[in-house]
Amino acid sequence: MHSSLKYILTATTVLFTLSQSQAEMVQSSSFINDSENSGLAARVLNKDAQNFNTHLSNLNSLSITERSADKIRRQTIAAKIEIPAEEPSVIEKLNTVASNTVRKFSQTGVASWYGRQFHGRKTASGETFDMNAMTAAHRTLPLNCYIRVTNNATGKSVVVKVNDRGPFHGNRVLDLSYGAAKQLGFTNAGQTKVSIERVAGPNS
Repeated sequence: MHSSLKYILTATTVLFTLSQSQAEMVQSSSFINDSENSGLAARVLNKDAQNFNTHLSNLNSLSITERSADKIRRQTIAAKIEIPAEEPSVIEKLNTVASNTVRKFSQTGVASWYGRQFHGRKTASGETFDMNAMTAAHRTLPLNCYIRVTNNATGKSVVVKVNDRGPFHGNRVLDLSYGAAKQLGFTNAGQTKVSIERVAGPNS
């Protein structure tokens, strides 16, 4: 019986030793595997990082290339568009045409005059009417423009400033101030046939 117990104890010791050795081997194997796995993971991550950096660099290069291409296209388009430095605008051209048309204005018809009864009153231009000044009233000509009025009966002419509107009755085309009518020589007659021509100023 004593021999059997000793045998059992010996067998138990051997089994315990084997179990401990196997545990150490398993632990060592596990450590090795963990180390290998860690190294593999590090290599994979490093490769992914390199791929990402390469991709990012390619994107940046592409973006720079696109911006450069856009700049070149804009410069090319700008070079093809020729804009005259001093090309007059459409409005300026229309104003010039209108001004030239008005300057060429001419008319014939009957002129009358007005004087003392309107002396000191406001005209359509805002000026005070002076019966002795060289002024006239016309229905459509621009206010403050100048016209040359010729008495067709005598050939006498005066240059007057249009600062009022009228005449609004009869077949008359112009109302002259008393002073202008006096120079044309028809104050006594009251009216006369005249020719009207637009001019640039009093000395034209």
